[in-house]
Amino acid sequence: MTRTYLFVPPEEKADAQALGAHWDADSKRWYIGSQEAPQRFSRWLPSADEDEEFTIVSDQANVAAARIPCYRCQADIKVICIYCESGTVMDEPLTRFTVSDVWALDHDLTRQLKRWPDFRPSGTSETGERRFANHCPQCGAVQEDIDLHAEPGAPFFDIPATPPGTITLTPLTGTVRLSGDEHFEV
Repeated sequence: MTRTYLFVPPEEKADAQALGAHWDADSKRWYIGSQEAPQRFSRWLPSADEDEEFTIVSDQANVAAARIPCYRCQADIKVICIYCESGTVMDEPLTRFTVSDVWALDHDLTRQLKRWPDFRPSGTSETGERRFANHCPQCGAVQEDIDLHAEPGAPFFDIPATPPGTITLTPLTGTVRLSGDEHFEV
C-alpha cells in the first residue's frame, strides 16, 4: 500500500483521525493510503515546493531552544535553531548537526515554525538571498547566527555535549527541507 504522509499539528490529530488518517508509530507521523480521497486531507498534505531545491533534508529534526541575553538590550530571550539527529546535506548523510544562516524553508517547516514568531526573515545576504534569524521580542535586534553557533560556549555550538536543561528540543513532524549552513562538532 502506498502511503502519503501528512503534516498534522498535534492539536488537529483528532480531526485527521476522524477523517480516516492512520498513525505510523515507527515514523511518528499521520498518513493516508492510496484508497483515501486526498482532497479530504488537503490542509495536511505536504506542499510540492517544486520550484525550490533544498540542500538539507531530515526526518529526525527538532527545534532547539535556548535562553540568552539579547546582544543589544540584554533582555532574557529565547533563541532557536534547527537541530537534526540525522539527515542529508547536499545528498550526503550527516548526523547530529545544526543549521545556521537559513535562507529557505519548505512550506511545512514554515508552518511548524510559526510557534516561534521571533525566528523570521531578517533581510537579505550580499548575494540577495533572504535570511532567517532570531529577533529580540523586546528591542527587535537580530541575534546573529555566528554568535549562536560558531564558538565554544555558544548555545548551539555542540548540542549533544550541552549540559542537561540548557537546550530544549521540540521534535518537528515529518520530513523537513531547508537550505542553510550545517554545523557540527567533530
